[in-house]
Order: sequence, then C-alpha cells, then structure tokens
Amino acid sequence: MNGFDDQLREALRRRQPPEDFSEKVLARIRQQPAPRPRSCFRAWMAAAAAAVMLMTVGLPAYREHTRRIEGERAKEQVMLTLRMTGATLRTVQERVQQHTVELPAQ
Repeated sequence: MNGFDDQLREALRRRQPPEDFSEKVLARIRQQPAPRPRSCFRAWMAAAAAAVMLMTVGLPAYREHTRRIEGERAKEQVMLTLRMTGATLRTVQERVQQHTVELPAQ
C-alpha cells in the first residue's frame, strides 16, 4: 500500500470524542442568535406575482383559442349551409328542366 491509503485509513478511523464535546457544542449553539421567524409575506407576494403573470399571458391565449374554435364552428355551419343550398338548387334545376317545354322555332 502507498502512503495515501495509510493517510486515508488514519483519517477515517473511528475515534472517541473528547469528554467535553457535548458541552462545547451546546455552548456554541447558545451563542448563536435565535433564528428569526420567516415571514409569509414574501411567499404570498411571489404567489401573487405568479398569478398575475399567468393571467397576463394565459388569458389572451385562452381567448384566442376560444375565438379560433368558434370560428371553425362557424365555418363548418357555413359549409353545411352551402352544401344544403347547392343540393336544393340542383333539385330545383332538375325539376325545371323536366317541365321545360321546348318552344318551336319561328
């Protein structure tokens, strides 16, 4: 083995902490200032900003989507009406041609 392995093994070897370790840790914790309670104001503001942004971007996109769907529906209705009108005109034209009497040439 090389020296690096020995150093690593020594560094990772289990050791007992000193007897006053707990007291030192607790003393250091007591020296730290108490954490301030976090305000929910920032979270609410972030949520409100996200909602406003979503409405600003999403509402026009939704309106465009519904307008496009309504336009396609209107187009389908117009096309159906034109087909029905065409069929009716063909029927009328056929009846007129059946009842048309050729006039004698003068």
